[in-house]
Amino acid sequence: MKKYYQLMILGVPLLFLLVHLYSVSAASGVAAYYVGPREVYAAAILDGRAREIINTTSNTLFIPVRTLAEQQSFLNNLPVGVAIWNDCGDNFVDPRDSNIYPTVQIGNQCWMRDNLNYATGSSWCYANNAANCNTYGRLYNWSTAITACPSGWHLPSDAEWKTLEMHLGMTQAQADATGWRGTNQGSQLSTLTLNGTNSSGFTALMSGRRLADGVGSFVNLDSSTRFWSSTESDSNAWVRFLYTSNSTVNRDTSSKDYGFSVRCLRN
Repeated sequence: MKKYYQLMILGVPLLFLLVHLYSVSAASGVAAYYVGPREVYAAAILDGRAREIINTTSNTLFIPVRTLAEQQSFLNNLPVGVAIWNDCGDNFVDPRDSNIYPTVQIGNQCWMRDNLNYATGSSWCYANNAANCNTYGRLYNWSTAITACPSGWHLPSDAEWKTLEMHLGMTQAQADATGWRGTNQGSQLSTLTLNGTNSSGFTALMSGRRLADGVGSFVNLDSSTRFWSSTESDSNAWVRFLYTSNSTVNRDTSSKDYGFSVRCLRN
């Protein structure tokens, strides 16, 4: 039995704000999904598949889905500012700023294939040149990096970096070590490392770093890159380091005040 609800406030205009509803199949009789402004609806069932609806607009999105025809019509005629993310390998659109990120499946993990370029908190373009952000992404201090990824994604932990490295051939003992470890895992992550092939599809760039030297110096563009992990080590955090003259991957800790790159990992 359908139920109808009416909300009345005498003499006061009613602002009805549509927010997240739980996603269910059209067969259940749900008539529509609602996706709020600049939000991601993580589990919509459209045309028999679980998909994500990404709303980059400033308006709430109404999507009729009672019938398969309605679902297919929506998929075939996406409104301006709306994107669908089906699976790893598709481009992901960040609803916060509409930046587009290719994605890549490596083992059981889904990674963004580009460095994050979302302006928030303590983050910088290399040498404060906006063009460098477009190429290399932004550099973040650790406290900003841990919350910078969009909904559905996160800054990978030290253990998740190890999972990536072991999928590329490191042993557990090598992954657990510090300094330069493994064999050619750095080469598998980038064409810019020694003997680099980027066979993993990770596509690391040499994006440099920002020093914690009191003046915010930028160094090492096109020669090295460092990636944050979310895992702390005393007052520091674990990082990964790639270099043009090395084919392996460095694991070490660093002061949280440095500016390093961020690669987001799928939840």
